[in-house]
Amino acid sequence: MKFKIRILLLNDSIGVAIDQIYLNNIIALTNYYFWPKTDAWKLIQIEIGSKNWLNENEKILILNRLTEILNSWKKSQK
Repeated sequence: MKFKIRILLLNDSIGVAIDQIYLNNIIALTNYYFWPKTDAWKLIQIEIGSKNWLNENEKILILNRLTEILNSWKKSQK
């Protein structure tokens, strides 16, 4: 499966959401979560954890990529 991370860059936060690309259709897997105002990583972990059709490797790949994005944004804010 293919996934897309949607990103909204704001002055003091970053919004992230996950989409699944399936048969050329984009399906929203999660809502937008804004970090550091919320624990976006944890909320997305919970949301994708409830998706039974995603296997564990896909969930890990999504969360690892999300970690990279959040860490990169955090470094750019310093």
